Amino acid sequence: MTGYGEKLVRGEGTDIFVQIKTLNHRFFQIDIFPSEDIPWSWEKKIEEKIKKKIHRGKVLVNLKISKKENKSLKIKPNFDLAASYLKGLKELQKKLNIKEQIKLSHLLSIPGILRSEEEQEENIETMIQEGIDRALEQVIKTRQREGEKHLENILKYVKKIKTSIKYIEMEIPSAQKKYREKIREEIGNLLSEENYSISPNQIASKLSLVINKGDIEEEIVRFNSHLTQLNKTLKQKGPIGKKLGFILQELQREVTTIGAKSLSFSISEQVVKIKDNLEKIREQVYNIE
Repeated sequence: MTGYGEKLVRGEGTDIFVQIKTLNHRFFQIDIFPSEDIPWSWEKKIEEKIKKKIHRGKVLVNLKISKKENKSLKIKPNFDLAASYLKGLKELQKKLNIKEQIKLSHLLSIPGILRSEEEQEENIETMIQEGIDRALEQVIKTRQREGEKHLENILKYVKKIKTSIKYIEMEIPSAQKKYREKIREEIGNLLSEENYSISPNQIASKLSLVINKGDIEEEIVRFNSHLTQLNKTLKQKGPIGKKLGFILQELQREVTTIGAKSLSFSISEQVVKIKDNLEKIREQVYNIE
């Protein structure tokens, strides 16, 4: 489902703006776009927060870190961090036999080597986490509103499907009468003088084909069972999108069999309507978590 949320967290020397968008997607994917490099551990914490609230679709997180102008701002190097990176670079240089010398610019390109005193006083990570929490709350609310619309549409299509399947059930006696006439016709053809050479096994095989083709009661029972399961699933809380997709596959399979076995035009007409409504439900389910 699509959703949107944003939050601006203000600090004395830094402002954090968080924007979260969710888009329809078959799989679950999180993309984080910070305005400047942030520690990998911070990104992992952001992902963990999102995974607790969202389970399907694409999540886009835009993170803008704005420093306020401060003439008295003092920059302090993180000597411990710089020493650790320098040691690692030297080991890498030696191991890979790299002749290029390690320069100050290499260290300065690493996030966190230089930090302002304000940044050290303000907990930037805490501000980011607060922004993520508040933006996520808005996202969940917008997704819930959209989910309610999808549910309303699905129930509308389910109602149409129920109408069609009831019509098919009412048509079964009339269709069975036609099937019996078809069977008598087949028997007459098989027992005619032109077919005297046909063996009993061949006769039984052809009769079985005709009888089975007209019998759709089992498919109707299974279809109604799956339809009941669909309604129950729609009332469940939590992620239901994948389960609904599976149930729709079963419904599609049964209605396809009904259409293939039916010899009645009116039943075939209702089968087309059911397939159309199932496809409309599938489009809605694609947007449900």
